[in-house]
Amino acid sequence: MSTNPDHLSRRQILRATAFGLAGASLAPIPVFPAEDTFRDDVAINESTALIFPEQAPLRPQGDLKDARAVWCHTPKEPARSVLLYFHGHNGYVTVDAKGRSRVPDWAASDALARAGASGKDAAPLVYGLDTLSPRLKNEPMVLAPEVSTLATGSFWAKEPSGQYDDPARLKLLVEDCRRHLARLPRPDGSHFLPPDFEKEAIERVYLCGHSGAGIPLEEAAGSAMILPGGGVPTDLWLFDCTYWSKVERFVKFCERWHAVDRLAGGRPDASRFVCVYRPKTQTEEVADELRTAIAKSLGVDAGTLVMNHSDEDHAAAIQPAFKKSGVVFVRTKLSHDEIPKFFIPGLIETAGS
Repeated sequence: MSTNPDHLSRRQILRATAFGLAGASLAPIPVFPAEDTFRDDVAINESTALIFPEQAPLRPQGDLKDARAVWCHTPKEPARSVLLYFHGHNGYVTVDAKGRSRVPDWAASDALARAGASGKDAAPLVYGLDTLSPRLKNEPMVLAPEVSTLATGSFWAKEPSGQYDDPARLKLLVEDCRRHLARLPRPDGSHFLPPDFEKEAIERVYLCGHSGAGIPLEEAAGSAMILPGGGVPTDLWLFDCTYWSKVERFVKFCERWHAVDRLAGGRPDASRFVCVYRPKTQTEEVADELRTAIAKSLGVDAGTLVMNHSDEDHAAAIQPAFKKSGVVFVRTKLSHDEIPKFFIPGLIETAGS
């Protein structure tokens, strides 16, 4: 492990703040009267909504509601796939009825958190989840569930552990979101999801997380929905989020799909694992350890799994690797916050769907 004091302080802060919140905002799912189930959902425009599913893993305190918020983007004719995006520290997903960023109610009563949230856009807007349409032929339904809770210290919002420890939680959340969107009218009167889409099986999942979302993402990597033996082919993307050495479920994800000969690029029946990180930063050390562990489980040389990214070789080398490889680690010089917005469209385009 590195002895760089800046590196260690950053890693120690992130680890302590995330695990220190374990269970703080997690609770049994309450039972709502039927008429109350959908009352807070908001149709923002023809493709975007903010919904409040009961199966969200975070629970609101008191009369608050935004811990259950899920920002959604649903094209008129979505592919039978879903992209789930977990944002990182000092982030949130709430928007107002016009689609503008809105300070979440769980942050509104704290001066530091309120100021922090007021000073930045909601994560789905920051990372371009609302602008995927012009770039994609097969656009998935996009869900960005809230993953943060109010915190103190170095960050005003952090992701507690335990949100997706239950292997059933991810599927419960997706199915509940589909129910909400099938009931919610768009401004033109049609519903966000047609009845057939709500009821028929999802054919592919894109599951990704950025920055501090590494902990809930690692938990969700063990979800029954995305593993062979009942789950669907899945793209699992890590965007500069390897701050923690807790990576076992990432390794198991690759092991299990490899065991059934379905860890590959460009195949509709196969899954893919991509880890993007910055060299000589806090995320490189664990990313390298993770790459070594996955290579060992697959019986390959760890060096064959990593590529260096630059603008010059993206189209010529990186995109082709995404199309043919089941595991790709990418070292990039893009800034931390540029990574998700840059890579998500190309990863969808090269998926096996």
